[in-house]
Amino acid sequence: MLAFSLVIPSLPGVVQDFGGAGLALGLVFSGYSLAQFIAAPLLGRLSDRIGRRQLLLLALTGSVLSLGLSALATSLAVLLAARVLAGFCGGSISVAMAMLADSSDAKSRTRIMGMGGASVGLAFTIGPALGALFAGWGFAALCLVGAAIAAATLAAAFFLLPTQSSATTKAGGASQPMGGSFLRLLAITGLSMLMFVGMEATLGLFVEERFAWSADRLGWLLALAGLSYVLVQMSLVWRLADKFGEWPVSAGAALLMAGALVLVPFAGPATLIAGIVLIGASQGFLTTLTTSLASRMASAGSVGQHIGANQAVSALGRVLGPALAGLLYDAGPLLAYGAMGLFGLAAAALALRNGAEGEGRLALRNR
Repeated sequence: MLAFSLVIPSLPGVVQDFGGAGLALGLVFSGYSLAQFIAAPLLGRLSDRIGRRQLLLLALTGSVLSLGLSALATSLAVLLAARVLAGFCGGSISVAMAMLADSSDAKSRTRIMGMGGASVGLAFTIGPALGALFAGWGFAALCLVGAAIAAATLAAAFFLLPTQSSATTKAGGASQPMGGSFLRLLAITGLSMLMFVGMEATLGLFVEERFAWSADRLGWLLALAGLSYVLVQMSLVWRLADKFGEWPVSAGAALLMAGALVLVPFAGPATLIAGIVLIGASQGFLTTLTTSLASRMASAGSVGQHIGANQAVSALGRVLGPALAGLLYDAGPLLAYGAMGLFGLAAAALALRNGAEGEGRLALRNR
């Protein structure tokens, strides 16, 4: 993830250099997420059948190739192809999370998932900052640095990953139907992502109009959101989940995010900063908990399938969220952030319903 995110700050300028404008830039970014949306469930499901290691090594190899292709790109078409390949390989997050689920029991799963999610979040926080710092090296040089990082990760994975994952069962990873409680979990994942990326997409417009803040202050705001996202995953989410239960904490996080979003249009500078920190922390809770719950709601041999479906919905939210939030924001920040708040209320209601209906069934599946 660090290798992928390193090049993000330079993409707008490269698209312009190739003669593209807003639409082309949107395609370059959405192409990655759409490919991830398609790949996550496929790779997760396949990893249940053949094991995690092979697919992770293949995806890391593809990452090296995609960054190398980006460095050699001389047109928008080649750049878009490289980003699509990168997104498809990025779908292997579902495989990595399934491997973490394999290596943990029910008691430690939320903590392990939090650590895994924090590592991804930290990469996406540090990568763009480093990419902006070293943007003067040129896009091709950054891509080659990213390719070298991906190659080093591939080498480490080859020697460190276990040769056989416990996900490959005698049943061959038979497909498991996804019931109503799991579909509600997917809705929670999608709604939380719509809220979070909606905030990311519109915050720049809001702070410029309200406070005349420039891009550097916006960058610091988003960095604070990313930092709070990582910190709660590393230290807080599993402690609260152990004490109060995963569904109640999920509902609380959704309500906290909803409240913070609704207050954004009325916030002064200090209140806004606090609200953005709360939004990032809430998303950190929800990302960890929904991934952990997805693995626990799966039977043995279908963990990759369930985590892959959850990651796919998350990727779809990242595709649809900016456009939906931008459309609502054109009608005013009150409508945009009010609608996001309603998404949070809906997510909380779904979490409470699953908590009321599903804890007994979920306990039976703890492995």
